[in-house]
Amino acid sequence: MVRNIVLNINIIKETSGGYSAICTDLDIASQGETVEEASSNLREAVELYFESAKELKIMDQILEKLGLDEIKEGMNLPNIFKTEMTIKVTA
Repeated sequence: MVRNIVLNINIIKETSGGYSAICTDLDIASQGETVEEASSNLREAVELYFESAKELKIMDQILEKLGLDEIKEGMNLPNIFKTEMTIKVTA
């Protein structure tokens, strides 16, 4: 089953140059020279995080942490975040 999950992210311009991107829901961060690169790198980090969670069989715990433990297939998630990143997760 593939789920779309909306995550809260912050992108910060660094004083030394470049940008930091942080997924505050999962405490995952990445960086890049541009907003697009930082966002893309964060997306990859989050996808790898979910991939590892699936392999470690802790995906249910992650979804529960996000308050998504009762997601039904095809259910639309509310768009409640100012900044968002949609990640496809295969569970």
